Amino acid sequence: MALGLRSLLGGVVIFLAALVSATVDPVVIKGSHFFYQTNGSEFFIRGITYQPPSNSTPIDPLSVSLNCMRDIQFLSDLTTNVIRVSYIDSASDHSACMTALQTAGIYVLVDLPGTATINSTNPEWNLDIYGAWVQTIDAMAGFTNVLGFFAGDNVVTNSSNSPAAAFVKAAVRDLKSYIATKGYRPIPVGYEMSASDNYDVASLYMTCTNSSQSIDFLGISDFNWCTNNTYVNSGYENIINQYATYTVPVFFAEYGCKDVATVPREFDEVAYIYGTQMTNVISGGIVYEYFQDDENKGLVSIVSNSVVSPLPDFTSYSSQIAKITPSSTFASNYTVTNTITQSCPTTAFSASPTLPPIVNKDVCSCMVNSLQCVARSPLNSSTTTSLLEGICGTNSINCPALHGDGSTGIYGSYSMCNVTERLSWALDMKYQDNLVGCTDDPDATTQETDESYDCENVYEQAGAVGTGTITSFPTLTTATNIGYPSDSLTPSYYYGDDSNSLSGGAIAGIAIGSILGVAAIASGCAWFFCLRRRGFKRQNSESSNGNPRNSTPADHLFPPRNMRGGSASVISDDSRDMSELPQFDGSYIGQSSTQWSRTELHSIQSEVPAGYRSIIERDAAISEMHTPVSRGSDLEHPSPVIPPSPMGSEKELPAFRTRMEDKSLPSMKLLSPMIKVSPV
Repeated sequence: MALGLRSLLGGVVIFLAALVSATVDPVVIKGSHFFYQTNGSEFFIRGITYQPPSNSTPIDPLSVSLNCMRDIQFLSDLTTNVIRVSYIDSASDHSACMTALQTAGIYVLVDLPGTATINSTNPEWNLDIYGAWVQTIDAMAGFTNVLGFFAGDNVVTNSSNSPAAAFVKAAVRDLKSYIATKGYRPIPVGYEMSASDNYDVASLYMTCTNSSQSIDFLGISDFNWCTNNTYVNSGYENIINQYATYTVPVFFAEYGCKDVATVPREFDEVAYIYGTQMTNVISGGIVYEYFQDDENKGLVSIVSNSVVSPLPDFTSYSSQIAKITPSSTFASNYTVTNTITQSCPTTAFSASPTLPPIVNKDVCSCMVNSLQCVARSPLNSSTTTSLLEGICGTNSINCPALHGDGSTGIYGSYSMCNVTERLSWALDMKYQDNLVGCTDDPDATTQETDESYDCENVYEQAGAVGTGTITSFPTLTTATNIGYPSDSLTPSYYYGDDSNSLSGGAIAGIAIGSILGVAAIASGCAWFFCLRRRGFKRQNSESSNGNPRNSTPADHLFPPRNMRGGSASVISDDSRDMSELPQFDGSYIGQSSTQWSRTELHSIQSEVPAGYRSIIERDAAISEMHTPVSRGSDLEHPSPVIPPSPMGSEKELPAFRTRMEDKSLPSMKLLSPMIKVSPV
């Protein structure tokens, strides 16, 4: 219970500190190493896999802020500076947890696949997968402590499914281009592979050709260092030899062998991962895992939402990680020597260097608009996939426009479209000579074609059967499209490049400062209006006691509304962009006399309906009771307000005038509402 209270209190302190925290120093890449961008010191990953176990629906651990705050204290006790998260719900708010992690100096590596993945045996790279992944990028890219994104893990496991590597690499290409096109802080995109796979060939493929298509880092999952293993027989020496000249950073994406479920791990490999034998090649690692699950590899057990119980593995790992003193260098002293771009492997690896088409929504929209028979909407995903496979099968023989082959490098023009768009193409091909059949199909419907001018290049490049290569894209929409990637879009996460965009922490700081500023202004306004209201109450009290300066008989006969100082009448339902009239001085009336005659008043009375005449008579009596006030008098009498006559010819004055309006009487007649002013 004490540990639970300690973690909860620690989480509260971290949360409060996070509200005013500064942004963390971004981690950048130079050659095959990570460095802090500002001070240039080398960054070694001391990471932990942070993904709660679940039976079916995956859990987003960064969206439950209280649990996140609870665990940060334990992560910090293990000197953790990176966590790896396997699932992100892009619709959830992650700001509280990410800001608290940032305050604790913890960065995050995010797996993009989630529930949409590239299949090893039947690989595809299309708008369905792309759309899900970029939603995750959109949700996380604003946080400075996002270290990178994994675009796949263990997709290629042997030579037979090596063609899937082409689809992973296409994903890396398009995601890097998306990040650059959206103007996000450049965030590296990498790939994870198992040490038991043919990693020397697959990893070489991931970095061959130009940098716009290559991974930015490589993670290796390795559970080969078990009890009584050594640097040699564990395979660590082989890893160092394989990646000594690798062009991007390499680290252990997962590690921590457990021979017997009931025996705690000793983590002897930690001393080697961060020792002098490996730090020149390996940039740290991520231990598997924080939460206890059926594999019994957890460091802690979650007793309840507020109680965390460290397990024996926690203690042994804590003692090992506390001993490390990695040999590091500064970016300014580091010379990149691994600069040669390797050619793509051709032996024991069948992935083509020609990648699948760039995903582009407008190309697919053009294709669908050209069809007469399309899929009926809505259809659920499983039904759509089943219908598509029923027409086309799983190879390119029947529908070459919709399939791709990573081994030959031949891809259909529309193979990157979403499954509904591809089904529409298949249905149109099926019923192209029989539209009646399309009408009779419960899953299809006919439509009028709309082959716009912007799509002409698409149709020409794709060809009639959709097997051409499209390199010139239409511009029907821009929200979900990406431009053609090129070396000019090389991200600036490499050390020495500048980014003009504000970091997530800086934006948060500005937002917090703005909130505090607005709160201060609001408080000041509230205090001002409070004092002003007290003044009005005091003034009304004096008026009720017969103060001659603020009360006249006319005030009781004609109670003024919305008057400031008793000298300006305000009658309006909408006073936007209006300025209040100054004290009446007769400047708008043709006669110079400051007092109207009884004859004039009777003239007005004759034009006013009977219901208003008694009021005017009272006004005449008041006029006779008082002599005009001289200009030098200290007294200030409000002008009595005479209700307007619908039939009268009396000059009507507006209660307000626009600031840009001319002050002449003709212009005033154009304004409303109107009042009549009678001098006292």
